[in-house]
Parts: sequence; C-alpha cells; structure tokens
Amino acid sequence: MSTGIELRDAGTEAAIAADVAAHRGAGKFIERVICEYAALGVEFTADDIRDALRDNPTVVRELASKPNLLPAYIGSASRAHRIRPVDTYRPERASRRANRNLVWVGVR
Repeated sequence: MSTGIELRDAGTEAAIAADVAAHRGAGKFIERVICEYAALGVEFTADDIRDALRDNPTVVRELASKPNLLPAYIGSASRAHRIRPVDTYRPERASRRANRNLVWVGVR
C-alpha cells in the first residue's frame, strides 16, 4: 500500500512528465521563474509566478488546462530544498480564495 507522500510524489512526477512531452514544455518557463525568485531572496507566491508568465501563451494555456502543473513544480522545488514556505496568504483569484496558499522564499 502506498503512503500519502508516495502518492503525492507520484502525482507530481506524472504532472511534470506530462509537461515534458514534445508539444508542451511550460515547465522550463515555470522553473526559470521559480529559480529567479529564489535567487533574488524575495518572498513570492504561485500567483506571482502566474503573473510573471502571463505574457507566455504556451504557459497560460497549459496552466489553464492543467491546474496541477504549477503546484507540481513548486512542490518539486520545495522537496529539492531550493525554496521553503515562510507564510500563508489568501489569493485574489476567486477559484483559490478558499484554499491555504503558501508564500515561498529561496533557500540560501
């Protein structure tokens, strides 16, 4: 029987693997923005990442059709100890207002 952590990690891997398919590739843009925020040492949120990528139609389309994609890349960066949570916030987007969302910062 799989644990919750194993199931979560398998889901993360599946979301990232699906993005790597030749006709996709939004992940490289998501990872770049996460790395840029982490390197700056500033606090950031998933909404900040979305805002930074809003002019990239490939990413916007993939995020709209695959809601687990951005959390998968954020979770992967967290488990790799590149970023860590520092706070929670209530997002502006109506679809996320009822959820606990994290504020992240790069690990130095």
